[in-house]
Amino acid sequence: MKVKKEIGADLIIFDLDGTLIDSSEDIAWATNKTLNAFGYAGLGIEAIKENVGWGVKSLLEELMPDALSERITEARDRFLYFYGKHLVVKTYVYPGVEDTLRHFKSLDKLMAVVTNKPEGLAERILKELGLSGYFMSVVGGDSFSNRKPHPEPVEKVLGLSGMKPEKAVIVGDSPIDCETGKRAGTSTIGVTYGFRGKLELEEACCDVIIDSFSELKNVVI
Repeated sequence: MKVKKEIGADLIIFDLDGTLIDSSEDIAWATNKTLNAFGYAGLGIEAIKENVGWGVKSLLEELMPDALSERITEARDRFLYFYGKHLVVKTYVYPGVEDTLRHFKSLDKLMAVVTNKPEGLAERILKELGLSGYFMSVVGGDSFSNRKPHPEPVEKVLGLSGMKPEKAVIVGDSPIDCETGKRAGTSTIGVTYGFRGKLELEEACCDVIIDSFSELKNVVI
Protein backbone atom coordinates (compact mmCIF):
# COMPACT_ATOMS: atom_id res chain seq x y z
CA MET A 1 0.00 0.00 0.00
CA LYS A 2 1.30 3.44 -0.93
CA VAL A 3 0.20 5.10 2.29
CA LYS A 4 -1.88 4.02 5.23
CA LYS A 5 -4.90 6.21 4.68
CA GLU A 6 -8.58 5.84 5.35
CA ILE A 7 -11.08 7.25 2.88
CA GLY A 8 -14.59 8.03 4.01
CA ALA A 9 -16.94 7.18 1.15
CA ASP A 10 -20.60 6.21 0.80
CA LEU A 11 -20.29 5.51 -2.94
CA ILE A 12 -17.60 3.22 -4.36
CA ILE A 13 -17.13 3.25 -8.13
CA PHE A 14 -15.19 0.35 -9.59
CA ASP A 15 -13.41 -0.14 -12.88
CA LEU A 16 -14.10 -3.60 -14.34
CA ASP A 17 -11.22 -5.13 -16.31
CA GLY A 18 -8.09 -5.50 -14.20
CA THR A 19 -9.95 -4.42 -11.05
CA LEU A 20 -12.93 -6.70 -10.39
CA ILE A 21 -12.10 -9.32 -13.03
CA ASP A 22 -9.14 -10.67 -14.95
CA SER A 23 -10.49 -10.69 -18.49
CA SER A 24 -7.11 -10.50 -20.17
CA GLU A 25 -7.11 -13.94 -21.81
CA ASP A 26 -10.56 -13.55 -23.36
CA ILE A 27 -9.77 -10.02 -24.56
CA ALA A 28 -6.48 -11.25 -26.03
CA TRP A 29 -8.25 -14.14 -27.77
CA ALA A 30 -10.80 -11.82 -29.40
CA THR A 31 -8.08 -9.30 -30.28
CA ASN A 32 -5.92 -11.87 -32.01
CA LYS A 33 -8.91 -13.33 -33.87
CA THR A 34 -9.61 -9.81 -35.12
CA LEU A 35 -6.00 -9.05 -36.03
CA ASN A 36 -5.72 -12.33 -37.95
CA ALA A 37 -8.98 -11.63 -39.79
CA PHE A 38 -7.53 -8.33 -41.02
CA GLY A 39 -4.16 -9.75 -42.03
CA TYR A 40 -2.13 -8.93 -38.92
CA ALA A 41 -0.03 -11.30 -36.84
CA GLY A 42 -1.29 -12.18 -33.38
CA LEU A 43 0.32 -10.65 -30.30
CA GLY A 44 1.21 -11.88 -26.83
CA ILE A 45 -1.15 -11.23 -23.97
CA GLU A 46 1.13 -8.66 -22.29
CA ALA A 47 1.37 -6.55 -25.44
CA ILE A 48 -2.40 -6.52 -25.68
CA LYS A 49 -2.96 -5.75 -21.98
CA GLU A 50 -0.77 -2.65 -22.30
CA ASN A 51 -3.37 -1.16 -24.63
CA VAL A 52 -6.53 -2.15 -22.77
CA GLY A 53 -8.47 0.51 -20.90
CA TRP A 54 -9.35 3.18 -23.45
CA GLY A 55 -12.00 1.14 -25.25
CA VAL A 56 -12.08 -1.24 -28.22
CA LYS A 57 -11.53 1.41 -30.90
CA SER A 58 -8.42 2.76 -29.18
CA LEU A 59 -7.09 -0.77 -28.66
CA LEU A 60 -7.37 -1.56 -32.35
CA GLU A 61 -5.95 1.80 -33.41
CA GLU A 62 -2.83 1.04 -31.40
CA LEU A 63 -2.48 -2.49 -32.77
CA MET A 64 -3.41 -1.61 -36.37
CA PRO A 65 -1.56 1.71 -36.70
CA ASP A 66 -1.62 1.78 -40.51
CA ALA A 67 -5.35 1.11 -40.81
CA LEU A 68 -7.74 3.82 -41.99
CA SER A 69 -10.70 4.81 -39.82
CA GLU A 70 -13.19 2.80 -41.91
CA ARG A 71 -11.11 -0.33 -41.44
CA ILE A 72 -10.85 0.31 -37.69
CA THR A 73 -14.64 0.55 -37.57
CA GLU A 74 -14.91 -2.78 -39.38
CA ALA A 75 -12.34 -4.31 -37.05
CA ARG A 76 -14.21 -3.03 -33.99
CA ASP A 77 -17.40 -4.68 -35.18
CA ARG A 78 -15.52 -7.92 -35.80
CA PHE A 79 -13.88 -7.76 -32.36
CA LEU A 80 -17.26 -7.27 -30.66
CA TYR A 81 -18.63 -10.25 -32.59
CA PHE A 82 -15.75 -12.49 -31.50
CA TYR A 83 -15.65 -11.21 -27.93
CA GLY A 84 -19.41 -11.43 -27.50
CA LYS A 85 -19.16 -15.18 -28.06
CA HIS A 86 -16.14 -15.61 -25.76
CA LEU A 87 -16.85 -13.33 -22.79
CA VAL A 88 -16.18 -15.51 -19.79
CA VAL A 89 -14.35 -18.55 -21.14
CA LYS A 90 -11.21 -17.76 -19.13
CA THR A 91 -12.32 -14.60 -17.33
CA TYR A 92 -12.46 -14.88 -13.55
CA VAL A 93 -13.20 -12.74 -10.50
CA TYR A 94 -10.08 -11.64 -8.63
CA PRO A 95 -9.48 -13.11 -5.16
CA GLY A 96 -11.24 -11.24 -2.37
CA VAL A 97 -13.67 -9.41 -4.64
CA GLU A 98 -16.91 -11.15 -3.66
CA ASP A 99 -16.14 -11.13 0.06
CA THR A 100 -15.23 -7.44 -0.06
CA LEU A 101 -18.33 -6.49 -2.04
CA ARG A 102 -20.47 -8.36 0.51
CA HIS A 103 -18.67 -6.44 3.26
CA PHE A 104 -19.50 -3.07 1.72
CA LYS A 105 -23.06 -4.11 0.98
CA SER A 106 -23.50 -5.01 4.65
CA LEU A 107 -22.39 -1.46 5.47
CA ASP A 108 -24.99 -0.04 3.07
CA LYS A 109 -22.36 1.43 0.78
CA LEU A 110 -23.59 2.22 -2.71
CA MET A 111 -21.50 0.64 -5.47
CA ALA A 112 -21.29 1.12 -9.23
CA VAL A 113 -19.14 0.08 -12.17
CA VAL A 114 -17.72 2.56 -14.67
CA THR A 115 -15.81 0.93 -17.51
CA ASN A 116 -14.80 1.79 -21.07
CA LYS A 117 -16.05 -1.63 -22.18
CA PRO A 118 -19.43 -1.48 -23.97
CA GLU A 119 -22.21 -1.36 -21.39
CA GLY A 120 -24.04 -4.43 -22.67
CA LEU A 121 -20.93 -6.61 -22.52
CA ALA A 122 -20.07 -5.34 -19.04
CA GLU A 123 -23.55 -6.16 -17.78
CA ARG A 124 -23.42 -9.64 -19.31
CA ILE A 125 -20.07 -10.39 -17.71
CA LEU A 126 -21.17 -9.21 -14.28
CA LYS A 127 -24.35 -11.26 -14.52
CA GLU A 128 -22.57 -14.42 -15.67
CA LEU A 129 -19.99 -14.09 -12.89
CA GLY A 130 -22.65 -13.49 -10.25
CA LEU A 131 -21.65 -9.92 -9.41
CA SER A 132 -24.43 -7.80 -10.92
CA GLY A 133 -26.53 -7.71 -7.76
CA TYR A 134 -23.99 -5.58 -5.93
CA PHE A 135 -24.15 -2.54 -8.18
CA MET A 136 -26.69 0.27 -8.39
CA SER A 137 -25.57 1.05 -11.93
CA VAL A 138 -23.20 -0.15 -14.66
CA VAL A 139 -21.84 2.48 -17.03
CA GLY A 140 -19.97 1.55 -20.19
CA GLY A 141 -17.87 3.37 -22.73
CA ASP A 142 -20.92 3.76 -24.94
CA SER A 143 -23.37 4.86 -22.23
CA PHE A 144 -22.80 8.59 -22.62
CA SER A 145 -21.15 11.04 -25.02
CA ASN A 146 -17.83 10.78 -23.19
CA ARG A 147 -15.88 7.94 -21.60
CA LYS A 148 -13.10 7.79 -19.02
CA PRO A 149 -10.92 9.76 -18.39
CA HIS A 150 -13.62 12.36 -19.07
CA PRO A 151 -15.52 12.86 -15.81
CA GLU A 152 -19.00 12.60 -17.39
CA PRO A 153 -19.59 8.88 -16.62
CA VAL A 154 -18.68 9.39 -12.97
CA GLU A 155 -20.70 12.60 -12.76
CA LYS A 156 -23.74 10.70 -14.07
CA VAL A 157 -23.31 8.01 -11.41
CA LEU A 158 -22.94 10.68 -8.75
CA GLY A 159 -26.18 12.22 -9.94
CA LEU A 160 -28.02 8.90 -9.82
CA SER A 161 -26.73 8.18 -6.32
CA GLY A 162 -27.34 11.65 -4.94
CA MET A 163 -23.79 11.68 -3.59
CA LYS A 164 -21.37 14.59 -3.63
CA PRO A 165 -17.92 13.86 -5.14
CA GLU A 166 -16.19 14.14 -1.78
CA LYS A 167 -18.23 11.18 -0.52
CA ALA A 168 -17.21 8.94 -3.41
CA VAL A 169 -14.10 6.99 -4.38
CA ILE A 170 -12.98 5.41 -7.64
CA VAL A 171 -11.10 2.09 -7.55
CA GLY A 172 -9.16 1.01 -10.64
CA ASP A 173 -5.97 -0.51 -11.99
CA SER A 174 -5.12 2.23 -14.47
CA PRO A 175 -3.98 5.85 -14.48
CA ILE A 176 -7.16 6.44 -16.49
CA ASP A 177 -9.21 5.71 -13.36
CA CYS A 178 -7.15 8.02 -11.16
CA GLU A 179 -7.36 10.82 -13.74
CA THR A 180 -11.12 10.33 -14.03
CA GLY A 181 -11.55 10.53 -10.28
CA LYS A 182 -9.46 13.66 -9.95
CA ARG A 183 -11.38 15.36 -12.75
CA ALA A 184 -14.69 14.39 -11.14
CA GLY A 185 -13.56 15.45 -7.66
CA THR A 186 -13.58 12.01 -6.00
CA SER A 187 -10.90 10.16 -4.07
CA THR A 188 -8.91 7.55 -5.99
CA ILE A 189 -7.53 4.12 -5.17
CA GLY A 190 -5.20 2.22 -7.50
CA VAL A 191 -4.83 -1.57 -7.45
CA THR A 192 -1.44 -3.00 -8.45
CA TYR A 193 -2.54 -6.54 -9.37
CA GLY A 194 -4.36 -5.50 -12.56
CA PHE A 195 -3.28 -4.66 -16.10
CA ARG A 196 -0.97 -1.72 -15.36
CA GLY A 197 1.17 -2.15 -12.26
CA LYS A 198 2.38 0.02 -9.41
CA LEU A 199 4.68 2.46 -11.20
CA GLU A 200 1.99 3.87 -13.49
CA LEU A 201 -0.37 4.29 -10.53
CA GLU A 202 2.29 6.12 -8.54
CA GLU A 203 2.97 8.41 -11.48
CA ALA A 204 -0.77 9.08 -11.72
CA CYS A 205 -0.75 10.17 -8.05
CA CYS A 206 -3.60 7.94 -6.88
CA ASP A 207 -4.58 8.82 -3.30
CA VAL A 208 -4.00 5.25 -2.12
CA ILE A 209 -2.41 2.25 -3.82
CA ILE A 210 -3.22 -1.30 -2.67
CA ASP A 211 -1.89 -4.71 -3.67
CA SER A 212 -5.03 -6.81 -3.09
CA PHE A 213 -8.74 -6.13 -3.38
CA SER A 214 -9.36 -7.21 0.20
CA GLU A 215 -7.31 -4.27 1.46
CA LEU A 216 -10.21 -2.02 0.49
CA LYS A 217 -12.00 -3.10 3.67
CA ASN A 218 -9.30 -1.32 5.68
CA VAL A 219 -9.17 1.77 3.48
CA VAL A 220 -12.78 2.68 2.64
CA ILE A 221 -14.76 3.52 5.76
